[in-house]
Amino acid sequence: MKILFYGDSNTWGYDAKDASRQKNRFTQMIKQAFSEHEIIEEGLCGRTLCLDDPYDEDRNGAKMISMVLKTHAPVDVVFIMLGTNDAKRQFSTNSISIEKGIRTLMYKALNPEIYRDGSNIPQFFVVCPPKMNIDGLKNERTKSNFGQNGFEILNNTKPYLEKGCSGLDVKVIDTHAVAGSLDGIHMDESGHKLVADALISVIKEL
Repeated sequence: MKILFYGDSNTWGYDAKDASRQKNRFTQMIKQAFSEHEIIEEGLCGRTLCLDDPYDEDRNGAKMISMVLKTHAPVDVVFIMLGTNDAKRQFSTNSISIEKGIRTLMYKALNPEIYRDGSNIPQFFVVCPPKMNIDGLKNERTKSNFGQNGFEILNNTKPYLEKGCSGLDVKVIDTHAVAGSLDGIHMDESGHKLVADALISVIKEL
């Protein structure tokens, strides 16, 4: 089975301590648990659900999803964990933006044109991004980038992701992960383990 993880810096494994890549990120933990499966990591720092970042045009998740799916075709299962960067103040978004963003991305991912070679449409799961750690608001950079509004958006994404995925046969998973305290946005090893354990349980049932 080929399993694709499509996300942002938390899928990439960004370590808030020194900006390196965590070896014990959740995708690697899952890879260790399922050596018989092909695990594909498609994490890009700064990736959004569907918003154009003026600093990097490749960060728009909806614009890039079809290319990624075609690159790795055929894919059996896709886990999408995005939304953190959509809560940045620069985008002037709110929780409804999460709902509309995931729906826009899923419409792109489910486009029949991607699968006209005869490959099956993968089974899609949407994973809630980690909740912001309240300590992050003590970090000047995080406070400037996200503020209180970003904190509130990220601590209540599930109902909006579910509404955005309604009617699409896409399950939304809340792992209840919370980002680490250093910057309040990126998970530490304990957060990665929480996500890994939750998704390992899902994969075992497939």
